[in-house]
Amino acid sequence: MHNWILSYLSDLAAWVLLTLGVILLCGLTVELCAAAFSRLIGRGSGAVFDLTAVIGTPVHELGHAMMCPLFAHRIECVKLWSPRARNGMYGFVEHRYNRRNLWARLGNLFIGIGPILSGLGVTVLALWLCFPAQWNAHLSASVSLLGTSPTPTDLFRQSLSLLASLPSAFRADWPRSLVGLLVILSVCLHIRLSWQDIKGSASAFWLYLALCAILSPLARLLGLQSAILHALRLWSLQLLSLFVLILAFSLLWLALALLVCLFRAVKRAF
Repeated sequence: MHNWILSYLSDLAAWVLLTLGVILLCGLTVELCAAAFSRLIGRGSGAVFDLTAVIGTPVHELGHAMMCPLFAHRIECVKLWSPRARNGMYGFVEHRYNRRNLWARLGNLFIGIGPILSGLGVTVLALWLCFPAQWNAHLSASVSLLGTSPTPTDLFRQSLSLLASLPSAFRADWPRSLVGLLVILSVCLHIRLSWQDIKGSASAFWLYLALCAILSPLARLLGLQSAILHALRLWSLQLLSLFVLILAFSLLWLALALLVCLFRAVKRAF
């Protein structure tokens, strides 16, 4: 009995972590990087957020909006972008749902984390359109790698190889590469989750946990547990490789902030 409980809890943790773990890690990391950038730059960060919001905010809000119809939420009002943040918000999506509908209540979790998924999607689209040779090479290598049961370290290296190859695209077609870089940098600064997003997702997390608690033993009973966990592991690893790219561009913002701080320190010294 004791072993069965441990096995059940282990399977349940695997289901939750492999489906939501990387997504939540990505959102938390981007939030920390954006907050650190804002703190380092100070007042000047507002202008950067205003400029990048032109691209980043519509991507963020569309991430919420696209999830709404999938979970029977009715969209009441959408504002994709405002020139200046009002109460810290550049845009919003207002939606309603039937609280007695469990599927709709579960949707609050995915509507809340929607900006992370839309941000990852737009990042991939920008890489595909603006860095085609580098992205296709990365994609081919990733497909081959996924067939060999890769470790997270292998995918980290693969993603870093893609990043190292991006400068070569500027030599071939710098206008298109510059557009891609600006889009990705803007998206990385705005896929952070607001307190309202986190609150909405947290309200549905327990329902999601209950769903996994039912599906996990059912999959084991049907003999599908190993196959499902393997598929979820590949999904999680692929998301992790994209998260590395988001992390790298988020860290680039931090590097720029540190350079600004250094410049200010040198200026004060002289």
